[in-house]
Amino acid sequence: MTTILARVYDAAIAVSASDSVADPQGPFAGLLVAAAGTVKFTDSLGNTVVTDSLAAGTELRVAVSRVWSTGTSATVYGLRAMPFVPRVSS
Repeated sequence: MTTILARVYDAAIAVSASDSVADPQGPFAGLLVAAAGTVKFTDSLGNTVVTDSLAAGTELRVAVSRVWSTGTSATVYGLRAMPFVPRVSS
């Protein structure tokens, strides 16, 4: 028997980056970089992280509570996670 784990999202939402408030559609289960650049974000534990030179198509697999306007040059989409359902194949 093999267990297959998959991370599945049910929506990719254009993020409203802001230095003062979190995106009202968040928090997000991750981010998808649509256009290359830098992303500054705050994770679910309150840590602020700045990434450098992310390529388009990069997926950040970390819970995000805010994407900052200052320090972000990339175009990003917030990813909403579907509930996890393990699938077992035989």
